[in-house]
Amino acid sequence: MRIIIFKRPSWRNVALWGILLLVMLAYRENVTSVFSGKLKPIYSVNVNTKAIGLTFDISWGEKTAEPILDILKKEEIQATFFLSSPWAEKHQELVRRMIAEGHEIGSHGNRHIDLNTLGAEEIGKEITSAQQVLEKITSQKIRLIRTPNGAYNNKVIATADELGYRVIQWSVDSLDWKRPGPSAVVNNVLNGPRPGTGAKPGDIILFHASDSAPDTIEALPTVIQSLKSKGNTLLPVGKLLSQASSTWPPESNLKEEALPAK
Repeated sequence: MRIIIFKRPSWRNVALWGILLLVMLAYRENVTSVFSGKLKPIYSVNVNTKAIGLTFDISWGEKTAEPILDILKKEEIQATFFLSSPWAEKHQELVRRMIAEGHEIGSHGNRHIDLNTLGAEEIGKEITSAQQVLEKITSQKIRLIRTPNGAYNNKVIATADELGYRVIQWSVDSLDWKRPGPSAVVNNVLNGPRPGTGAKPGDIILFHASDSAPDTIEALPTVIQSLKSKGNTLLPVGKLLSQASSTWPPESNLKEEALPAK
């Protein structure tokens, strides 16, 4: 009879495996993406300047977009507006005002549905149908997209990339759509949910200019003035990308060159 003797692992090996397990648990999303080949949208960028990306999503509503444009004009700030094509088609004068005042237009898709529930062909149709509408209104190439509800998977990222798009997520969430009150929206942006997670250079801030986020109108001036007072510059995402040395996370860096500023 053959006797198998199991050798007890050394304390050093046990400690090393324990440390590795803790690291994997702490950074499980990034570890998973590295080993599974998962693609990512752009959440933020690395910059040597004090630039921050300012973005607004609009999918519906009549009351919020224009006051926000008034605030941005007064503060001499340009931003990126991610527009759903049905809203843009219905509000063409507002879209043209955005362009005239130096704002950047990105796509927020056609139907407001989670693209990760669709096949690659359907994803492509959603992106291109929105593109046709937005480019007709703006007379500009639309090459940035924020997917509805921020939903994505490998098919969404890969299909968008094949169509010449960069998928933009966010690293600072105002949570304005929850209607928590203007002071809470200000705190969400400037301080974040945990210490050190407020807006800083390279971040991309998410606001909404839909009627679902009425608190944004009151909160926005305070956010802009506070970030300006710290020497930060608020920019459209395209210009932020043009200043970036790299994008975060690493799985988002699908293109060799930064998108040129418009």
